[in-house]
Amino acid sequence: MEYRVLGSLEVLDGAREITPSAAKVRAVLAMLVLRHNQIVSTREFIDELWGERPPPSALSTLHTYVYKLRKTLGRGGTETLATKPYGYLLQVDPAAVDLHNFERLVAEGRRLLDEGDAERASRVLVEALGLWRGPALANVVPGELLSAQITRLEESRLRALELRLEADLRLGRHRELISELKELTLIHPLNEEFHAKLMAALHACGRRVEALEVFQSLRRRLVDQLGLEPSPELRRLQQRLLAADDAGPPPPEPREGPREGTVTVSERRPAQLPPDIADFVGRTAEREWLAAALDRSAAPGTAVRVVCLTGMPGVGKTALAVHAAHRARRAYPAGQLFARLTAPDGTPVDPGEVLGGFLRAAGVPDERIPAGAGERSTLFRTWMAGRPALVVLDDACGAEQVQPLLPGSAECAVIVTSRYGLHGVAGARVLALDVPDEAECLELLALIIGEARVAQERREAERIVRLCGGLPLALRCAGSRLAASPGLALRVYADRLADPATRLDELCVSNLDVRAALDASYRRLGLPERSLLRLLGLVRTPDVAPSQAAVLLGCEPAHAARLLARLADASLVRVRPGGDGEVRYTLHELVRLFARECLEIELDGGPSAAAPVAAEAAEAGEPAEDVAADAVPLPLEGLQR
Repeated sequence: MEYRVLGSLEVLDGAREITPSAAKVRAVLAMLVLRHNQIVSTREFIDELWGERPPPSALSTLHTYVYKLRKTLGRGGTETLATKPYGYLLQVDPAAVDLHNFERLVAEGRRLLDEGDAERASRVLVEALGLWRGPALANVVPGELLSAQITRLEESRLRALELRLEADLRLGRHRELISELKELTLIHPLNEEFHAKLMAALHACGRRVEALEVFQSLRRRLVDQLGLEPSPELRRLQQRLLAADDAGPPPPEPREGPREGTVTVSERRPAQLPPDIADFVGRTAEREWLAAALDRSAAPGTAVRVVCLTGMPGVGKTALAVHAAHRARRAYPAGQLFARLTAPDGTPVDPGEVLGGFLRAAGVPDERIPAGAGERSTLFRTWMAGRPALVVLDDACGAEQVQPLLPGSAECAVIVTSRYGLHGVAGARVLALDVPDEAECLELLALIIGEARVAQERREAERIVRLCGGLPLALRCAGSRLAASPGLALRVYADRLADPATRLDELCVSNLDVRAALDASYRRLGLPERSLLRLLGLVRTPDVAPSQAAVLLGCEPAHAARLLARLADASLVRVRPGGDGEVRYTLHELVRLFARECLEIELDGGPSAAAPVAAEAAEAGEPAEDVAADAVPLPLEGLQR
């Protein structure tokens, strides 16, 4: 099969076109083709198809679209379109996608041009541009994500066209290019590259006055519309034309390789923020705190504004960060950048990869993006210098991951969300989120399932909130289940939640899963911290002190205190001062249930926790004696008191 996106979206099975006719199915296919051989998450599909207000049936509808695509793709469909955790993946030979062939030919043309073979470069680039059949994805109604991809494709097309024009100019085809370049400057009135080439072509044909008029016309347009002067390269070309002899050779092209510390990019304004949440409620004090922290009129100083939102999994860090970013976007007109720093499988995303995406969104050509993360960070800060832009970094794994992604300009601001303390980010203001109060939780539940339903069974709604521990993620899971079953009484569902053995099972709806969110944090812990958390799941007291944890582990209180501090830094336990001067640690009830599940899984492997802990240590390459204190066999009934 062939997949075409450089024009109308088309799928060809030999000579037969099998492109889906339904608009949203075409949009799903377009996302899969553009990211062929990569996982596209269900969240991205839903954001693209329904934007800020997805219906309750969004996930099941998406499954239907994928089913239709599999039928459309024929007998090989189930092998071609694979279901993966959290998303789907279109497995195809890259040569079957016209975009891949276009990018391969452009890279070849650029290489030939750099080597001085303008004749072959021109032929290869003409072949690459010949793959385009019209505007990218012309028959697809794009949402926010596809719109960004279409913009990227059109920018790639323009860069290829610029390379082909440069090759033709080097071959002396000035007269043949003048008409084409005049048309291009009318279509792209602010593109300096096309104007520079038109000036060079006119001068080479003895029409220097017209070439200078092109410069003056562009300058007036830039000043009137953007308040900007032409680039230094274009001004230098004008000076060469003024000093040149009409009969002499054409001046050298203004296109230069990037000098260290500089980059020429288009004046793009990235807008990468995910859609705001339509049913966002509460957090009044937190929103005001964030608004003050992001206020550019207050004490600007010389340092970039950095705010960190921390808290346990599912407490609503990302929702608050995106909401605050949308409220502040007018204060940062140069653009808004967004990146998730944890992959769907729980692994940290490489900062260099994130920087590459930021630079492309800013308009830096691929060939100008350095290979090393350090150089990319320097180039990113250069682009951000003096630009009032906002960066949102979601689910950061540590300060060392965040640091290369920070701009250096006081005009910018950064919002970071993390399950960790991020104490290593110098100058950052940290806001630790707790669960909302009961009134806000009831308001959220009412927005999801309807105010009348909550009013009819008010006490049962309050009971559901308490059984969810007020955790926003848990409430969304519960609300989604109730919204999907309008006839289900709140009392019946509350009774299901009341069973500790199945509560986490009830708090799982498609990609909303409390257990999965907690498991992602659990897997990032070291082996001693995992073992302590499992044992804490058996403690029935409201909190625990380091001295009590030391009894559980059979170790020194200082060692237990260090482990508890690491659990607190991972937002899996909360710290509060004790009346006796000793710090106390508390577990959210859902964390307690999860921890107990983990312990039961470990104990299924033997009569005590010693064997599984030793096995974990061996698998991780850690000496068993480092976790020996956590492997003490303990009677369950003694811990439950």
